[in-house]
Amino acid sequence: MSSWEYFCYTLAIAYAALLLVYFFGWLFIPRSKVQKNYQALNSFSILIAARNEENQIEACLQAIVAQNYPPSFFEILVLNDHSSDKTAQKVEALMQQYPKHCVRLLNASEHGFSGKKNAIECGLQQAQFANIILSDADCTRGENWLPAIDAFMQERTCSFIYAPVFFSSSNLFERFQSLEFAGLVGIGGAAIHLKNPNMCSAANLIFKREAFVAVNGYADNVHLASGDDEFLLHKIFKKYPKEVFFLKSRDAVVYTTPNASVDQLAQQRRRWVSKSTKYENRYITAILMGAYFFNLSIFVNLILGFWWPGFAFLGVMQLLIKMLAEASLIGSILLFFNKLGMLLLVPLVQPFHIIYVIVIGVWANIKTYTWKERELK
Repeated sequence: MSSWEYFCYTLAIAYAALLLVYFFGWLFIPRSKVQKNYQALNSFSILIAARNEENQIEACLQAIVAQNYPPSFFEILVLNDHSSDKTAQKVEALMQQYPKHCVRLLNASEHGFSGKKNAIECGLQQAQFANIILSDADCTRGENWLPAIDAFMQERTCSFIYAPVFFSSSNLFERFQSLEFAGLVGIGGAAIHLKNPNMCSAANLIFKREAFVAVNGYADNVHLASGDDEFLLHKIFKKYPKEVFFLKSRDAVVYTTPNASVDQLAQQRRRWVSKSTKYENRYITAILMGAYFFNLSIFVNLILGFWWPGFAFLGVMQLLIKMLAEASLIGSILLFFNKLGMLLLVPLVQPFHIIYVIVIGVWANIKTYTWKERELK
């Protein structure tokens, strides 16, 4: 066996072994359920940063006010970050429509914030409750979302909770994104359960304000546009390792929409990947680099295989290992989301996934990107 073959198979085996660890980590997360004798206990301040979300914000807020939860036990703070559309007007109209609910609009022009992290910090200063929930303006949820979170918190001491997020999809392009993101959610949940957290999503995060303050919030990464979720996860876990959890409950799922175009997808993934070299815990960077070189080696082998069959065989073997490992993990995650039929897309998505990992992995770290009509680094 040549050095190159040894290198390629080592990458493939390491990749499969890592996904196997996450597979068992995901399976061993206990399912959380709201008991029949449940009664609401905790109060929540729900922070929603919004910029030009006039088409999404109304459905988002209506899903929250429709919760099976006492209105006096939660408030909604919409952090309007210099929207140039009718986001603010939509929020104001809903405030009039639901006078029994505490819905507050904080405009950046009045409170002096800019960017998501600054908006969240402003919201924390204005929030009246100690339990903070972060979500996005393009998210919806079922009516038992808050009861699921509250019931989970009643059973344990929690400083930080990551709850599930799922991409709703209506076409093949969106289903590809939904499949990938389901895998990321499952990996994030499994890693938290294994006490070695790596990723999460600010679309569905719950934390104690005192924990945020204790770790100095975003103080050391406020200059980075991304990472309002993962950096906070890592910092709180470092200080409170026994108080960080993944909430595995279908009632707690938040639903959002995938990107509508390839350009939007590229910009979003560049935003995510741009923080890959900024993690304090270097094992996360090492894993990301390993996955990158594994996908790159598959691509190189398949290309060289047009001239030398031995490379083609090696690339195909790597690809089979990749598909089997990913199908095992993603299948268990899709079963939780009741979307097992999407597993059939795993073979179809492979060529696109390999190419986009290779391109985005480099592109995100050498160029600026555009997000919410802002050019960011």
